[in-house]
Amino acid sequence: MTEAYLMKGKPENGNDAKMENGKTRPSQKKEGTLDQMKSEDIVNYLYGRGHPHPISEGVSEMRELLLDSGFDEIYTSFFVSRRDLRELTGELYPVLRDSVYHLSWVRPAPLGPTPDVDRRLMARFPDLDRAELWNILDALDEDSSGEELLAQLMDELGLDVDDALTVMNMIPELNRGDPEVGDMTLRSFMPTSWLSTLEAIFDPENLPLRLFTVATAFRREAELDSSHIRTYNILSLAIGDDDLTLEKGMAVLRRIFDNQGLSDISFLEKSYQFPFFEKGTEIEIFGGDLELGTCGMCSGEILSSRGVTTPVFIADIGVERVLMHRYGYPDIRQLLYPQFFAAWNLTDEEIASSLRYLRKPQTDYGREIARAIHRTYRECREKEEDEKRTAWKGILASSDYGKFLVTEERAKELGIDGRPAEVVLRESRKGMGLCGPGAFNEIWVDQGNVVSVPPNMAKTLEERGASRTNKTFVKAFSRYAAWKIERSLERGHTSRKVEKIRDLEGINLKLTSKALYYILSHKKKVDVQGPVYLSFSFRVKDPR
Repeated sequence: MTEAYLMKGKPENGNDAKMENGKTRPSQKKEGTLDQMKSEDIVNYLYGRGHPHPISEGVSEMRELLLDSGFDEIYTSFFVSRRDLRELTGELYPVLRDSVYHLSWVRPAPLGPTPDVDRRLMARFPDLDRAELWNILDALDEDSSGEELLAQLMDELGLDVDDALTVMNMIPELNRGDPEVGDMTLRSFMPTSWLSTLEAIFDPENLPLRLFTVATAFRREAELDSSHIRTYNILSLAIGDDDLTLEKGMAVLRRIFDNQGLSDISFLEKSYQFPFFEKGTEIEIFGGDLELGTCGMCSGEILSSRGVTTPVFIADIGVERVLMHRYGYPDIRQLLYPQFFAAWNLTDEEIASSLRYLRKPQTDYGREIARAIHRTYRECREKEEDEKRTAWKGILASSDYGKFLVTEERAKELGIDGRPAEVVLRESRKGMGLCGPGAFNEIWVDQGNVVSVPPNMAKTLEERGASRTNKTFVKAFSRYAAWKIERSLERGHTSRKVEKIRDLEGINLKLTSKALYYILSHKKKVDVQGPVYLSFSFRVKDPR
């Protein structure tokens, strides 16, 4: 998908909202609003960093994983017509239709003058323009809305909002009538919402097609239990290419699950097939005994009816199910609504083991660079006179599998040629040396609280029974630096400077959602801060 497609429909300036007549929408600010209040008159609640919900955290992680893998993000419609639903469910429609939410609404009908209503209205509002009122009511049709009617009563009859509402409530026809079922449903099965998108953007000259969306789906489950809810989030992806097969699509999913640290993943052919998929290709995905989602090859007949002439693989992965499998939630409701369900009971040791690196190197050379950076910081931690020091030297080489880094010694041993490359640690603040006084702070868990302390306090915490995480600020920074270097081989340079730490994410760390919600629900704290003053740069030099 091209950049032009992604920019399609985007205004040149998001602040210049245009009305249909081409004029700029006037400002809605009024005197006396908060915009005119002095900042010192407002109590400041804007400080620190809040904690994300585990679902939004999981969604964010999955989005970044797909974006980093070259997939383009799109939105698909919440609404699916019953015609499309019937076409894509085929013989399963009688089985599935009662699990779909069918949309309905009240359709206003034109109203004629009613003596009884007239009499009561004139008694309540003797100065009401009766003829104008019935002109307004006469114009009602199935496309009219209650909000529009309220605005007309206020604008054309000069009523305030309370009187206009009173008029509307005195007309029985505006308060009666059952909703009528329309032609639209809320999406319950993601394949049904993919079809119109594939039809709209398919271009045989621009393959492979790699798209994803994180979408909310709605299912009228008969019963709610530990693994079934009526609204849930789905990571849905679509791949289209001329030589695409089911096996290739499943290989992509295995790589995605591996990158998320998920194990015990299995694929089983579904016992009954959704007609949207080619026969024999719909596969259920399991994490242990928990179903995580489905995948399969789209029906060629259905695709060709919409002008799509290449094979398409679609996978739907339940975000909540993935988080349940990863973190061991026994009940999906605990994950969704921790404020209403029993909190987790975790020991300090369990919380300590739940502290993870946000970013870490994925290759052998990346891990080697991370160790070299950490080792160099340890060697120069007390040397304030150091302004810079080379932590790693090697060459950038190429192979059939892409670019990679290798040490000078190893390159000579293997006879590999390439461009010189080096990682340099630099002084972040004059006179500070290569790292600040808090760079080697250790992270511990003490009675449910996550804290960072200088190394000389470690013994005290250990004697109190606190749990060591085996993570320090400088160790986390070293891993982030190596990860960033891995991703910069094409452009040949990158750098990063971190001065003061105020939270875990600021130094490349995070707690699992399970541990974080235990801490919040038990009124514990995460107190991680310190002056680290760390800086590195990576550069590939031009060949001599």
